[in-house]
Amino acid sequence: MSAPTVLDAGALVTGLAWRVRPQEAHDESDVADFDGDEQRSRARIAQLTRTHNTLCTQAVDAFEIAAGLEAAGVSDRQARTVYGAASVFELAQAMYDLVPTRPVQAAAPLDPWSRPARVHLLHGLLYALPGLMYAVALSMLQTGLNVLLLLVATIVAAGLGQGLSLLGHVLIGRGQKDAARALFRTALVVAAVIGALVMLGGWLVGPFSPVVVLAAWQVAYLLAATILMVMEASALLLIVLAPGVLLAIVELSNLTAIPRDLTLGILALCVVAAAVAAWFRLSGEPLQLATQFKDRFGLARFDFAMSSGYFVYGIATAGLISFAVVDAVARGGSGGAGSIALMMLPLVASLGVAEWMVYRLRSRALSALRASSSVDGFRGLARTQLARGVAIYGAVLLALTLATVIAFPQDRAEMFVMNTCAYGVLGLAFFCTTLLLSLRRHRLALGLAVAALLLDTTLRLALSSYSPGVTAAMHLLVFTVFLLVVLPAVTSQYTSAGAHR
Repeated sequence: MSAPTVLDAGALVTGLAWRVRPQEAHDESDVADFDGDEQRSRARIAQLTRTHNTLCTQAVDAFEIAAGLEAAGVSDRQARTVYGAASVFELAQAMYDLVPTRPVQAAAPLDPWSRPARVHLLHGLLYALPGLMYAVALSMLQTGLNVLLLLVATIVAAGLGQGLSLLGHVLIGRGQKDAARALFRTALVVAAVIGALVMLGGWLVGPFSPVVVLAAWQVAYLLAATILMVMEASALLLIVLAPGVLLAIVELSNLTAIPRDLTLGILALCVVAAAVAAWFRLSGEPLQLATQFKDRFGLARFDFAMSSGYFVYGIATAGLISFAVVDAVARGGSGGAGSIALMMLPLVASLGVAEWMVYRLRSRALSALRASSSVDGFRGLARTQLARGVAIYGAVLLALTLATVIAFPQDRAEMFVMNTCAYGVLGLAFFCTTLLLSLRRHRLALGLAVAALLLDTTLRLALSSYSPGVTAAMHLLVFTVFLLVVLPAVTSQYTSAGAHR
């Protein structure tokens, strides 16, 4: 008799069983101590059901109650001596018959990809509006170092913005908001130092120009814009950009003549204002920047490695988007900036729709995953959703391309049409690579983008002696091949159930 006693004592200490009071006589007709649906008598089994109320009300059958009782330490001996049942299973059956089943309504699973469409459309507006300012700046520059400096600054800044956005989202997602703020402030300081060095270099090389200021602060602007959007302050960024955007509209519409230096100065002021707004948006408790920098902001080596991949991806995509600007510079001029801005219109005007469609596809994939009973069933639903999403965004790009070509006829119509179509095809390819990034297929998206950039650059150099029309046709061909390669890649990844877990 000693061994069972010791085991019972151990179960009591660890909470696997409970002490049983001596047997007392109870009449089944005793007054219940619960009212309404919870009314139960004071009989021994009824008291046990109250002790395991959740188990009894949620169990799908008596076997589940029996398993719960055994896990709690109730033995066949206790079932016989205390509750008058032949075994734990008979006791569980009596409890199941005594208590009505009341299953709890399962809470709807959280969908991390569910966001209001207005958020994505606002982001798209913020992606597109700086393009107007960029086009105005290009139209006022002479070919040579100024254009090259602004182009290089834009491409590098795009890569830095991608990498910084990833690290910021990683820290905020981990709940390390102070570390994210410290990282963002450090990035702004570094961008300001880079801008100062570029301005100093421009002053030493030749006559100082407002465009040098604009190019120098391009890095600071894109990093500041990234910070404001990650910190969910997109409305503040829109306010900061408003003066430059209005000025750009006036310039591109030829409504009135504005002095060149004044225009470039206002654009540069908007860039600086964005950096200042981002700095004050990060204000709050004093941050230990030195300590955070020493601790690498709580980021692991893997985080920085993934961020470097995003940096290269940002450079590759910015380089592909700049093909028309590079062609203009290579031909010995920077004119036609308004025409280049119109070529980009289908792509930049649809960026908000693209972001919304990516989130929508990810959200619907999660719903399909929960609704599917087999891998093949999910694959079929996902393939249909992806085809519909690509078709919808492709239709948006096609409509914008046709509207641009028809509403804004150009002197060199053939090249303008081909470049506009090339930007549309490139936009659809970027939509697919962005979806790959959301599926954590970073290396695949990066490899495809870099390969497209290398192929386009190689063919541009090989065809440098040909007419602009041939170069434009080459760009359209490269981007079409890029799209045809990325489509099956994103289809394979999106229809994989494991990619959405």
